[in-house]
Amino acid sequence: MDCNHHIGMDPADGSGNHPWTVNIDGEELAHLGSRYSSDVSDEDWDSVVRTAADILGRCPRPEAANGTSTELAIGKVQSGKTLSYSTLAALAYDNGYSVVIVLAGTKNLLLDQTFVRLSSDLVGNRPSITQFKNPTKADSEVIESVLHTKRHALVVVLKRQNRILEVKDIFAQPSLNIRPVLIIDDEGDESSLNTQFKKGKQSAVYRSILSLRNTFKSHSYVAYTATPQGLLLIDGIDALSPDFGTLIYPGSGYCGGSVFFGERIEEFVRQVPVDDANKGSETITASLSNSIAVFIVGATIRHMRGDRDWHSMLIHNSSLRVEHSRAFESVKQLILSWKTKLGYQETDPERQALLRIFESAYDDLVRSVQDIPSWESLKNNLSDEIWQVEVWMVNSLQTGRDPMSTPIRLLNNIFVGGNMLGRGLTIKGLAVTYITRRAMKETNADTLEQRARWFGYKMRYLDTCRIFLTEELKSNYRELLRHEDDFWEALSRNMSQGIPVREWPRMFRLDPGMYINPTRQNIANYKRFRGSGWEAQRKLVEDPAIAEKNVKYVKDFFSRYQGVPKLFETINHTTIENCSTEVIISELLENVNTENSDWDNSYYKEYLTRLLLNGVLNSMEVLLMRNGEIEDRTKRDGRVNPFAGRSNNYYGDQYIHGDKVQFQVHIIAPREQESDPRSVVTTSFGLYVPPDDPRFNLDFVVRGKTSDNN
Repeated sequence: MDCNHHIGMDPADGSGNHPWTVNIDGEELAHLGSRYSSDVSDEDWDSVVRTAADILGRCPRPEAANGTSTELAIGKVQSGKTLSYSTLAALAYDNGYSVVIVLAGTKNLLLDQTFVRLSSDLVGNRPSITQFKNPTKADSEVIESVLHTKRHALVVVLKRQNRILEVKDIFAQPSLNIRPVLIIDDEGDESSLNTQFKKGKQSAVYRSILSLRNTFKSHSYVAYTATPQGLLLIDGIDALSPDFGTLIYPGSGYCGGSVFFGERIEEFVRQVPVDDANKGSETITASLSNSIAVFIVGATIRHMRGDRDWHSMLIHNSSLRVEHSRAFESVKQLILSWKTKLGYQETDPERQALLRIFESAYDDLVRSVQDIPSWESLKNNLSDEIWQVEVWMVNSLQTGRDPMSTPIRLLNNIFVGGNMLGRGLTIKGLAVTYITRRAMKETNADTLEQRARWFGYKMRYLDTCRIFLTEELKSNYRELLRHEDDFWEALSRNMSQGIPVREWPRMFRLDPGMYINPTRQNIANYKRFRGSGWEAQRKLVEDPAIAEKNVKYVKDFFSRYQGVPKLFETINHTTIENCSTEVIISELLENVNTENSDWDNSYYKEYLTRLLLNGVLNSMEVLLMRNGEIEDRTKRDGRVNPFAGRSNNYYGDQYIHGDKVQFQVHIIAPREQESDPRSVVTTSFGLYVPPDDPRFNLDFVVRGKTSDNN
């Protein structure tokens, strides 16, 4: 795998937070690359390395005595984020970082999966890196010895308060906390965020992460996630709000939402009737029976064509462990029954009835499988294939099992579970999913996405993949595809323009009719922004210097673009009839400072940009109200109504739009009392978008504000 030997930019000065040159010709990266040389193409590997080097290049320089950074790495569900942060860790070691700490999920199942994967990727049988899982103070001496002998420490810790604080206590020792540290937070939107912020408190895990970070004089915190909604919607002044962001594009062969819920949806998605979804887990419904038959026939096809890899199914029907237990027993009994019936005589009615179920599954797979074996040849292999099926219950009950600590034993595996299978866990060879679980009312986009365990690198056996879900869930995942495509496009565009992540407009497109929120309401404030009807700036900028500059700019703007007086009933307003939307975005909204007001230019710039890119709003009418005369307005609760009402045969400012997009600029003197003298003259924006025109109603969710100053 060939790539350039250095990536990054030399800093403008010596501070630890400026981009720096990252060496990608080190021993640890070479070892990792050799492990994946047969599984990852040179092109994909080069992309992984460059992305990781970009992230590391924004971390504090390894020789810096002080410095911190907070970064966000956004991938897609089941797209290879672990390889990305394995690569980041290898680069960190090669470039002078001695310690990498990985916060590896909230469950032991995920901790073990991550520990095994990182140990395999980075350590192997070599002495250069020593790994520690959930270390305690008793491990302090060994960690110090590792670092003293110029080796590297890999610390993998469960994301729980007591475990994180144990690591904090280890590195609080003066001999250890002077070294630069890289903290990687896997699934950084889960548990890490402050669930108590609305109460003015700090949740336990969040507080422990802050305590860990405060231990180090020089460190970087990098949160990895496929569902960044929470991290992007938290308060901008939150300690975990990212300074920098990186998109981790999937490699070739990735199958995500666009594959399963895009143009080929009818190939892969099957509907579960509502009645089946509502029946108890002890009942094997027709749709569940059909899905298991598709799973077994798909396994037979794969293995007949020489693909002897794992073939798996996921049943995700409830959050209740008792329901998992019932479903587990029901499925086990079904498999046992099918084994028995396939052993009956050829003419036996029960065997014939079962073969009809399998033949129906075969007919389903014909729709996507190319060069499928004949039914006659395939059915003769079903008996052997069903004896290769093992059913697992994955939860914390005593009868539950852990597929990480218990090696997979048979080729075909059916996993029954709930939350433990809903985030982070990778199921080898997952081909068929039967999922009916959903919240009774509203649910969250990030939660739904994390349940999409069927995403991943499945192109080799995509033709045997199927998803069985209710019509409601099908609609939800189609909406999530639109949602994900939208924010990836927006984030990619903002990054290409060099806009810092703190200045990214937090705008997520979601259809309110789907009852889907972007994330949990206990971690972030957000509100609906639909861009319909009037949106107005009512809390104004009253800093005299900024206000004066804003007024001068808008007057110059209307002069430069040759605004002319236009009569609306009895009132003249300076008007630019067809002002380019691009000019509004790049000049007016870019250069008028609305900081500390209730008008966030970034949201309106992003909204208008999307309309412009969609080709539905190339220009609009822009008005300087009353030709720029000062309008006196009395404040109510610190806000004004910028719009003048009806008078002297004039309908009022809000009624002159002609039901087309209109941008108004007001020059206002806000006063506490009507009799007060003018103390400042400032500007106010107003945007009208026709509420009944579906082209303009993009149904955005945006980050809310926790205070008037944020």
